[in-house]
Amino acid sequence: MMRAGQAVVESLLAEDVEIVFGLVGHTINGILTEMYGREDIRFIDNRHEEGAAFMAYGYAQASGRPAVCMTTAGPAATNLATGIALAFKGNAPVVAITGDVNSTFANRDGFQSLDLVDLFKPITKLSVQVNQSQRIPEMVRQSFRTALSGRRGPVFLDIPQDLLEAQELDVNILQPAAYRVVASRIGGDQALIQQAASILSSAKRPVLLVGGGVICSEATQETLKLAEYLNMALIASYGHHDAVPNSHPLYVGPLGMRGSPEAEEIVQQADVILALGSRLNQLTTGWDNHAIAPNSQIIQVDIQPEEIGNNYPISAGIIGDAKVVASQIFDALKSHSPNLDLNNQWRISIQDAAERRQNRLAEEATLTGEPMMPHRVYSELVKVLPQNCMVTIDAGVTAGLSYDRLKFEEPRTMFNYSQQGGLGMGLAVSLGTKLGRPDRPAISIQGDGGFLYASQELNTAVRHKIPVVSIVLNNNCQGAEKLIQTRQFNNRYIGVDLINPRFDKLAEVYGAKGFYVEQPEDIVNVVKEALALNQPSVIEIPVAQDFLPA
Repeated sequence: MMRAGQAVVESLLAEDVEIVFGLVGHTINGILTEMYGREDIRFIDNRHEEGAAFMAYGYAQASGRPAVCMTTAGPAATNLATGIALAFKGNAPVVAITGDVNSTFANRDGFQSLDLVDLFKPITKLSVQVNQSQRIPEMVRQSFRTALSGRRGPVFLDIPQDLLEAQELDVNILQPAAYRVVASRIGGDQALIQQAASILSSAKRPVLLVGGGVICSEATQETLKLAEYLNMALIASYGHHDAVPNSHPLYVGPLGMRGSPEAEEIVQQADVILALGSRLNQLTTGWDNHAIAPNSQIIQVDIQPEEIGNNYPISAGIIGDAKVVASQIFDALKSHSPNLDLNNQWRISIQDAAERRQNRLAEEATLTGEPMMPHRVYSELVKVLPQNCMVTIDAGVTAGLSYDRLKFEEPRTMFNYSQQGGLGMGLAVSLGTKLGRPDRPAISIQGDGGFLYASQELNTAVRHKIPVVSIVLNNNCQGAEKLIQTRQFNNRYIGVDLINPRFDKLAEVYGAKGFYVEQPEDIVNVVKEALALNQPSVIEIPVAQDFLPA
């Protein structure tokens, strides 16, 4: 026998939830007060509900575990939408729980009464409302089962306040193994595996395009084994550069918007492309043939059947877990006896492209000017960021330069806006990554516009002692939009020029540590110092406006 709010908390604990992100509100006090005095679960109170959803996203992506955010009714719930949409785009298992107004208020235009279930349906895998107090544990279970099944994603669970006021529920809190498959990997159809192996065994210029499925299924080693066996060029899909070590001799670079021209060149030459855990989405491919040639044979592997062949015609489509399917293809290749000497010249081309990319980036270390070019910042950052450092990249043109310039060596170290393009997610997401993996250093990179979208979460970082380093590249403008107004609207600037506070001073007002860096040669030592402080800090770096992104 337990109270309804206690049933929610105990259900979360059964799923090994240690942290709940959110803001307090009158409809969820029945849940939050059940956490009072407990050490097995904690509540991280944000300064804005959007930040709570962003932090939950970062936590889920860094840890690989489900995350929970929680708010009250009305505007508090609607403030979650942007962060939940990010989780939807980024396939993150985030469970959003709201305490809604009393169910008796429905259809009467009551205070803070909104149809939240329908509002969240387009941006979640499941959006439901509890209709009986007795069903609270059951519907929490359903939420986690849905969030973690197939391609992961967010779930919205709405609980009316009157149902949370139940004082004596006779409920059974089950462990996950009793109501969902805790560990399961789906293998591909054997006939299709053999078909894929046959295509790959005769390939002369094969490319392995690694997607988010490689990270989610922890398939890095299987991916490398397959690539090395066939001398396949390793190309990262947009935002998943951490799927394979960037120092690997077969790695060329990232494909797509703000990616590497050398990677695009290699993909253009491919006769076979194995898209492993990749949707071949717009930001990776452009949905045209500027990178993927019309005559390239595509083998696509994805956990979601509807993604197979959705954007490009395929020669073989395999539904399954990237880790299992990569191993299946590797085993099948042995029976097809590929001519492993056939593509040695291709390996030389791969390494030449990778070398040309590194030489191009090395030249940026010689850039001069005041304020410094933003490219120059990345030339210094690659010298100092630890190999296991988690980097969250905000939207925006200066932060976007990092895609082709930073190196990633370990999975779950790169985090971005996952095709949503929402400005301002950088700081809060990075706070979530640090809580999800406290053993790793964490930084965020953002422009001045993005940082001021959510700088209030510095207060969250200070209060909860979350040591994240925020690097703000300040060009005093909304850079991406100013670039468009320059190129397409004859320099008619409106709404793009900004007047900012000193961000290092703002950090100090919040109680964080602030740094101000004007010279490139100072960046390495300042970043080292900030990482060593083990407290929230902000590094402001003034950068030039007059550049065009590569």
